[in-house]
Amino acid sequence: MGGFGTWDAISRWPWKFAAAVPVCGGGDTAKASLIKDIPIWAFHGDNDKAVTTSRSRDMIAVIKKSGGNPRYTELPQTGHDAWKGAYTDMEMLQWLFSQSKENRKK
Repeated sequence: MGGFGTWDAISRWPWKFAAAVPVCGGGDTAKASLIKDIPIWAFHGDNDKAVTTSRSRDMIAVIKKSGGNPRYTELPQTGHDAWKGAYTDMEMLQWLFSQSKENRKK
């Protein structure tokens, strides 16, 4: 439950995280305003048969509507193993490790 767990954790304890990279998950869209200031880069495979892409797309859309600026990458010809593409994406890794809670919008 990695992707779902990521969305859940940042929604429950938003002050604890500098950034988040949920992969192939979804969250509670009603809590989007709680996480709108957390830098988020979500990934999902466009051919995921275990978790529909709408779960990630919906979270990203609602966070943007709440005033956030999340990133979203939908990996082509990829199933539920999108973590392979996400965690080998050098741009994402550089982005992730450049984040800090001190630099977040309050």
